[in-house]
Amino acid sequence: MMQVAAALKSFASSFGLPAYATGSVPDPVAVPYIVFPIPTPEWSQKTSFYFHIWHRTTSNTELFEIADRMCAEIGTGKIIDLPDGYLAIWPSTPLQQLIVDGDYRSVYINLLINAYHVPGI
Repeated sequence: MMQVAAALKSFASSFGLPAYATGSVPDPVAVPYIVFPIPTPEWSQKTSFYFHIWHRTTSNTELFEIADRMCAEIGTGKIIDLPDGYLAIWPSTPLQQLIVDGDYRSVYINLLINAYHVPGI
């Protein structure tokens, strides 16, 4: 699970925003940032997965730009190498969803993930 967590954090952080696993966003931390779960499905199974981009803004422009770059990088499927295997991330439907809560806005990117590695690593 450590390899999965490190690989997902590295990928999410590559878009110019800090990235945190769900439930580990430091308090206080300023937006914008990206949140993601750390699933480890059985090697033969896909499971649901997401990136959630948060911002405090009244404009969707920056959120949409980051979400579009992430989705372009994932394309029809993204392979992320691990020291002892790899992850595969796939688009799901609906791919992107805008969520507005007052002056906080977020884009939820809906994905699927496979984890091809020895369990427990």
